[in-house]
Amino acid sequence: MKKQKPIWAILFAVLLIGWTVYVMLDVFVIQRTFQDNATEMNLSMFTSVAPTPSPTATPTPVELVKLDPDVTPTPAPTSTPTPTPTPSHFSDTVIETDIYYVNDHLSVTLSDYREHNTDIHVAEVWVSSAQYIYTAFAKDKFGRNIEQKPSVMAKNKDAVLAINGDNYGSREGGYVIRNGVLYRAKKYEQTSRDVLCIMPDGDFYFTAYDKDKAEDLVARGTWQALTFGPVLVDNSEIKVGVYEEVKLAFAKNPRTAIGMVEPLHYFIVTADGRTDWSPGISLYQLADFMKRLGCTKVYNLDGGGSSTMWFRGRVVNFPTSYGTYLEKEVTDIVYLR
Repeated sequence: MKKQKPIWAILFAVLLIGWTVYVMLDVFVIQRTFQDNATEMNLSMFTSVAPTPSPTATPTPVELVKLDPDVTPTPAPTSTPTPTPTPSHFSDTVIETDIYYVNDHLSVTLSDYREHNTDIHVAEVWVSSAQYIYTAFAKDKFGRNIEQKPSVMAKNKDAVLAINGDNYGSREGGYVIRNGVLYRAKKYEQTSRDVLCIMPDGDFYFTAYDKDKAEDLVARGTWQALTFGPVLVDNSEIKVGVYEEVKLAFAKNPRTAIGMVEPLHYFIVTADGRTDWSPGISLYQLADFMKRLGCTKVYNLDGGGSSTMWFRGRVVNFPTSYGTYLEKEVTDIVYLR
């Protein structure tokens, strides 16, 4: 006759299974709102450029044509970076087309490229001050697993341009400074994790946990701090190897990155991926592409199914995780308005 397990062993097994299920749900499903320590930042720290009257003629929109896959890809421009923004980059009245937007502190121009058999979407951005580079949390709540589609967040913030951020809420650690407020000072599991800091003068400052504490970054006036990485380009030098990846991700993937030509002049890029038409690009290919755009500093944000670019009411790229169009919910965005 088979001997029955003692009741304490059965109870222990049930408790162990229950606890395991709870931990999995807590990490990946259960939404938790954290208390924030929001404080107002002294906006006098920001560098700004004043606008001038609007131009006499509306810019002519450029038709974007999807390139034939058999045609040799058009390389990114290799011209000398455009000088520091002047008042002529902006307008005291709003001018808008399908691929262009300008107001008294912001200028955005969209363009498309086809490289590595993949569609790449580019937004060239000028701002008169770094204070117009905003971030937002899903549902306006700081916490874990609180998610919304980037397009929903962008509409709620009346954004002109928006991209997915670093998806901070999918993990326990990683510096989080948003709109001048420190929300999380806890390190990520990797002590060498790259952090992007957008400073009040519009410059990009790259750091890591073993170099700076989050409180030190706040003391320096950091406006935004995002933790994903890696750094792709610094001082005009590519910082990733040909085969380097984010953990165990595929070599070719959808990508989102933000690059700086110089303070207040940026390129924001998303690359499609995971489809037959656009398999995606590697980190090295993304770094090389953005360096050829003229970027001197480039930082990789959350990619894969999260990669999304939104411009004036429409999603510009083709977000997907499994080959069909699907805008994934994420925990945060970077946006301009």
